[in-house]
Amino acid sequence: MNLPAIANLSSSFWAQFGAALGNHLWQSTLFAGVVGLLTLLLRKNRADTRYSLWLIASAKFLLPFSLLIGMGSHLRWSNRPAITQPSIFAVTQVISEPFAEVNPGPAAARPAESPVTTILHAMPILLLTAWSCGCAAVVFFWWGCRRRMAAAKHDSSVVHDGRELETLRRLERSAQMAGPIELRISESMLEPGILGVFRPVLLLPAGISDCLSDAQLEAIITHELCHVRRRDNLAAAVHMLIEAVFWFHPLIWWIGARLVEERERACDEEVLRVGTNPQAYAEAILKICKFYVVSPLFSAAGVTGSNLKKRIEAIMIHRIASKLELPKKVLLGAVGMASVLGPVVFGALNPVPIRAQSQAQSTRAIVPSFEAVTIKPNKTGEIARAIGFEPDRFMATNVTLHGLIAAAYAAAGSEILGGPDWVRSKNYDVEAKLDTPVIDELSTLGPDQRLLEQKRILQALLADRFRLALHREKREPPAYVLAIAKDGLKLQEAKPGDTYPDGFKDPEGRPLGAGALLQPGPCKLVGQGVHMADLAKTLSMNYLGGQAVIDQTSLSGVYDFTLDCHTALMERGESVLTVLPEQLGLELKPLDVLVIDHAEEITGGESIQTQQQDQGVAESLAASMPPARVYESVSIRSNQSTTAFTPAVEFRPNGFTATNVTLQMLIQQAYGVEAYQIAGAPAWLDRDRYDVEAKVDDSVADELSKGEADRLSAEQQPMLFELLADHFLLSVHRETRELPTYALVIAKNGSKLHQATPGDTYPNGISDSLGNGHGDIMRMLRGQIIGQGVSLDALVQPLSHELGRTVLNRTGLTGKYDCTLQWSDGRILARRYIVPGGDSKHVRLDPPPSTNAESRKFSGPSIFAALHDQLGLELVESHEQSSPAQILVIDRAEKPSEN
Repeated sequence: MNLPAIANLSSSFWAQFGAALGNHLWQSTLFAGVVGLLTLLLRKNRADTRYSLWLIASAKFLLPFSLLIGMGSHLRWSNRPAITQPSIFAVTQVISEPFAEVNPGPAAARPAESPVTTILHAMPILLLTAWSCGCAAVVFFWWGCRRRMAAAKHDSSVVHDGRELETLRRLERSAQMAGPIELRISESMLEPGILGVFRPVLLLPAGISDCLSDAQLEAIITHELCHVRRRDNLAAAVHMLIEAVFWFHPLIWWIGARLVEERERACDEEVLRVGTNPQAYAEAILKICKFYVVSPLFSAAGVTGSNLKKRIEAIMIHRIASKLELPKKVLLGAVGMASVLGPVVFGALNPVPIRAQSQAQSTRAIVPSFEAVTIKPNKTGEIARAIGFEPDRFMATNVTLHGLIAAAYAAAGSEILGGPDWVRSKNYDVEAKLDTPVIDELSTLGPDQRLLEQKRILQALLADRFRLALHREKREPPAYVLAIAKDGLKLQEAKPGDTYPDGFKDPEGRPLGAGALLQPGPCKLVGQGVHMADLAKTLSMNYLGGQAVIDQTSLSGVYDFTLDCHTALMERGESVLTVLPEQLGLELKPLDVLVIDHAEEITGGESIQTQQQDQGVAESLAASMPPARVYESVSIRSNQSTTAFTPAVEFRPNGFTATNVTLQMLIQQAYGVEAYQIAGAPAWLDRDRYDVEAKVDDSVADELSKGEADRLSAEQQPMLFELLADHFLLSVHRETRELPTYALVIAKNGSKLHQATPGDTYPNGISDSLGNGHGDIMRMLRGQIIGQGVSLDALVQPLSHELGRTVLNRTGLTGKYDCTLQWSDGRILARRYIVPGGDSKHVRLDPPPSTNAESRKFSGPSIFAALHDQLGLELVESHEQSSPAQILVIDRAEKPSEN
């Protein structure tokens, strides 16, 4: 049985931790091998250097290189271009990480669980049990040793005078010790040794003075003081911990033996260096071995450790170890820097790839498993494509791997980079039938959680079948993300019902009120009761050259603000990116992109039966999830009225009501998109009209009534998703498409623009917030643009905002003009507001027309016709350049049955 099969059968624990542990042990073993070569090279140098190297090799088992690589990944510069990594990185990764992370993907089906399969399922528990027993045994052994030493210390007596104490104090002064060491005499047969780490005690056996001469006693005590100065007991305690954790690795015990050997040799060299007679020192060690047979002290620094014969020979020869020469110092420094900085640099230059489903593993509730998977290349050459989850399976027809990745990660096409050419050119038909337990688990989840789990399942499928590996990074963006800055929001929330009497006014002097977003001067933007979505569009068109801006502030209210970029742009040479955090507490961040590291092409049909996986994790998590909110009752009826009644949508605490709306209008409301952002829709989507009434449970209504009215639509948005999916069988996905721009040109009958009068103060026109009238000012309302002394380069900005595409001025007109443009704005989704009065608060999208004059606004000319008739200008599609736009693609939609 191969390794992937074992990983699949032994549960997710093995897949998540087995490879990481294997790589860490392998890296630590290689590191110890390098240390062994260095100690061999330094065999004629001081033992203290070799001891330090072995101590570092021991500590390496507590420090995985993956931590340093992770630090390097966070230090990567965000906007470096995609490059193919040199082969040295691939070779390094193969050598340093031979155990690849294994995904618990589908395995071959078995009719019944065999004994081998049962053992493999239990393997993680068996291994954990074995490790725990071994760790406990090692800890118990060391605890026993410590108990014997503690007993020896307890039974010993403190020495207050005598030959031994005088010798100890004299040597302490000579060695300039930090403080006096307590001296104790023990009646046991233990050899001399140092007990304790932070408060060391010198323990001497009784009668040692009768056995040793003054020179011999001085040599033994000098040896023990060397252990104190070097803090050898602390190092021994650390290595004991490592032995307890990694007891199963033979190299750990071998390193422990090398530590004891080099530790004693280092102390011997120090004793001889201070002028001790070699013969007296050697005779003292031999006498101790003769009279005091309880040896060695396992967890304390003694005298007789290591190979006694080699030590005596080295002492008698009295060969002076050479100091490190400059080349060896440089070598050790280079190895040390490579060990620390190498993984950091590797992580910075070679971001760690993630398996396709790994980003969701930490919260995964359902183990992906399939009853059958079929993947076949689609060579029909057709344009039509379909992709989506059905209750019991995942289906994709004529879809590229690029499209599958976009669906699995909710990424726009422009957010996916790298990979071979076939990723975007070769189409596949995919059918993956889910196992029954997975289907049951998905049916218990709410719409948002179910969508998340379906994405995870698709990620696992791509990782297993296409061997997909990718990573995330930040690039120069095809789009920006508007988010709250780290120092917090600085916007002022608008007062409900504020009419802004001191704000901007129309030509008749009436306040414009909430929803006005104006440019009273160059590089200045003023908002009165403005939604963040409108601010994002304006930033895109006016400041970022049409690059998309995605609102991710999660702010649902309306705000007042003034953004003044003149000083930053004109005097300091900065951009709106630096001004936004300072003035509004917002920031524009580059959009995360997915970079494909590896993918394998499927050239033939692949049909595999897969076995059922363990669902224990899913059951435990699903049981703890709160129930999802859904509409208790839904009524959808076709609206056949012939009267021109304005569409209306209302959110109330007790439910949702829509009158005379199309499915396209409902999609716009649910997904927050404009009509031009919807693609792939059947003709009836924007033709057939419906009346919808959805009621919530009384308990849900009580909760919703306690919140702010502006939050009603946000609270019910997941419920609206569910309504559209259940009753219209709606299935969608998002894409970023390159749309052609518009070019503003002069119409065939000529321009109808009025040249502005230089210096005109416009006494009856628009005034700024200070009440002053002047040129270079423009006001945009719903269905209306009024310009005073503005250039056509300025006019194309609000046109771009209105149309959602970049508009280029190609009229050739360079003067300044007065203009008024009015058109029909039939959108019902532009603004949300609280309807005053009534017993309960509710939110309506656009007020219904109250007068015939107001009603005519919805039957007037389009913006294209208004430009032609009122200004003598035309908008034509231009392929001079393209503009990225977020598109909602309709994969499936069906007319509802009346109820």
